[in-house]
Amino acid sequence: MDRERKIIHKILDGDADESEKRAISQSMDVDPDLRKELLGITNAVTMLEQSERLEAPGSFTAEVMKKLPRTRPATFVRIRNFLFDRRVLHWNMATALTAAVVVLVSAVAMTALPHQAAQSDLGQAGTAALVRLTFYAPRAHTVAVAGDFNKWKLNADTLQQNSGIWSIDLKLKPGVYAYSFVVDGNSWVPDPGAESYEEDGFGSRNAVLRVGI
Repeated sequence: MDRERKIIHKILDGDADESEKRAISQSMDVDPDLRKELLGITNAVTMLEQSERLEAPGSFTAEVMKKLPRTRPATFVRIRNFLFDRRVLHWNMATALTAAVVVLVSAVAMTALPHQAAQSDLGQAGTAALVRLTFYAPRAHTVAVAGDFNKWKLNADTLQQNSGIWSIDLKLKPGVYAYSFVVDGNSWVPDPGAESYEEDGFGSRNAVLRVGI
């Protein structure tokens, strides 16, 4: 029976030769169960080929992006891990001098951390900055921008068009934001004029905007 099943799959894939087709035909004449199994598989394949193929909604990527955590270890944690994680070192004079420099720089950085944190808190509490985003798309019918600042909503911030140039002014608090333009409601395009980019985890990337940092 295993041999017959292999031939059946070859027939469905279009790889069976005439001798194998004749062998299956002869086997089905004497084995009703084999005939029933082949008919069942054939009907299932036909249903799958004729069934409607559903496309993912345009908001699928945005909904997934909203659920992805965007966290980065604090500066103190990264310094602590660098200094105290276990590792094997082969010491020589150059290594010793390098380690001494690293410890000195780390100590200075840790001393400056409270001051930097205070500045960061002050910046976060400050007045939002007005940021203009522009995008050239003369054939587009609609252009919106989705990102961290609007929870990746497709229609929250729509750009206005003038001679093929789309633009929008956003009031954003100091911080780092990932974003992309959404063209005609379904095409995601990272800003070609962005200062940097980051991977989105789905084989593409988003533009990165830094405000007041």
